[in-house]
Amino acid sequence: MELSTEWVTDFEIEDKNYKKFYKEKVKSIKLYFLYINREQQLFHIKKSNIEIKDTILYKSELIELINKHKQYQNKIYTPLSLLKYNITLEPTNINEYILNDSNFDYLKAEKNIQDIPWYDSILFLKSINSLYIVYKETWKTKHTNTKKIYIKTKKLIHRKTKKKKLKD
Repeated sequence: MELSTEWVTDFEIEDKNYKKFYKEKVKSIKLYFLYINREQQLFHIKKSNIEIKDTILYKSELIELINKHKQYQNKIYTPLSLLKYNITLEPTNINEYILNDSNFDYLKAEKNIQDIPWYDSILFLKSINSLYIVYKETWKTKHTNTKKIYIKTKKLIHRKTKKKKLKD
């Protein structure tokens, strides 16, 4: 009596069609550097990809990226915000996401410069995972000193207080 293994090969063939719906660890992310000028208008976007280790973008790498891209067209820009877009959609919710994606919010503003973890994503949506670094143009104002304000009052009269003797 032989054991039939046809069902295993059938399963593997059918499973190939669904491999892109399985979750995998994030190994690379897209970076977008957005530059805003003095008029509060977005005028330039730089794009690049970066490989990450252990699904974490470490603080040291993030600082290096921010410092590397803070200058554009001989002007210095300061980082305004960090926005992380990490799709953590479950494969069972894909239909719901396609029908109404407003119920899902995967954009998160990072409050501090720190290690940024990236969570597992569905294989065919991994390319959407990205980090947006928004820079604003810095400029020096003409008057860096604060103006002193003098309050004119009438001549102050300094009075002496009398000491009261305690009764024994």
